Amino acid sequence: MSTAVETSRAGSRAQLAPSLLGWALRQCPPFTVARIISAALRLGGAEVAPSVIFWGMPTLIGAASQLQIGELCGLNFGCYFELDAPVTLEPHVAVGHEVMFLTRTYEPGESGRGARPSGAKPIRIGAGSWLGSRSTILPGVTIGAGSVIGAAAVVRSDVPPNTLVSGTRRLSLEKWRG
Repeated sequence: MSTAVETSRAGSRAQLAPSLLGWALRQCPPFTVARIISAALRLGGAEVAPSVIFWGMPTLIGAASQLQIGELCGLNFGCYFELDAPVTLEPHVAVGHEVMFLTRTYEPGESGRGARPSGAKPIRIGAGSWLGSRSTILPGVTIGAGSVIGAAAVVRSDVPPNTLVSGTRRLSLEKWRG
């Protein structure tokens, strides 16, 4: 058999596998992939409630046993979890695309050298909170129940319950919620 024929067959097989996988996934009932992701995370040691929905596989760096996700949470594509310390999402938390949960802390290095890891601090997200796309939650932060974090916000300090954070501004939502 010639090299050109072998190459075309290998190329055909490489194109066939993703299309077959796509066809198989389209035949599955809704949210089957989300259930598979949840089951895989549970097998890895994470505490994930059965009602959690994933719209894409999150990236986990560290021990999955440090991750706890409560009932009826929804996590979008590209979430990143640095699990050197516990990350807890209480029930009914909505997480946007590419949200980063960073638990590792650093201390300045010597002149001419970069920072070096110095420890880790836990992150806690209160019940009913919304985290906008590409927001970043830094080590040791607790976000109060019912809070809304705007897209691309960097959360450096604790957020009280029922607070809207957008950029550097914080606004209480108490007067709009009865």
